[in-house]
Amino acid sequence: MTGKAKIMEPLAKFHAQPTTKGRITIPKETRKLYNIEEGDYAELLIRKLDPQTKKPTKRAVLIAKVGVNGRVVIPSELSRMMGIQLKQDIIEALLLNFFKPEDILTDKVVFSKYKTQLLRRGYAIISEDDESTIGFDSYGGVYLGLIGQY
Repeated sequence: MTGKAKIMEPLAKFHAQPTTKGRITIPKETRKLYNIEEGDYAELLIRKLDPQTKKPTKRAVLIAKVGVNGRVVIPSELSRMMGIQLKQDIIEALLLNFFKPEDILTDKVVFSKYKTQLLRRGYAIISEDDESTIGFDSYGGVYLGLIGQY
């Protein structure tokens, strides 16, 4: 590899004991400092620690959706691959970055009128008039009738 390695300071470092469902919590103060909200995405470096030396033995990077009260889920497959024993091991997590859904998906949403609800909750209740603006071409494609875009 050529060139110098990029040195990056994590936004935060914390320790957590994953629940039986693999949940860990980003600390409240960290969420407040960076305005991390439910529905955002967090990029985390997860480290499994040796119980005696407290040194990392395995590492993984994870992008997870932030849930209620700052909870994120370590997928069960990842927990198994890293040998993390849920409700027993204490892992180390480094918050590398976070993303607001609207910053990365805004131009992908068909109903921009409801983009905040769609991106935060995953759904929005729409009116009959809104539904009628959707058209289907003979090939099964969808377009917005009023806007005329495919």
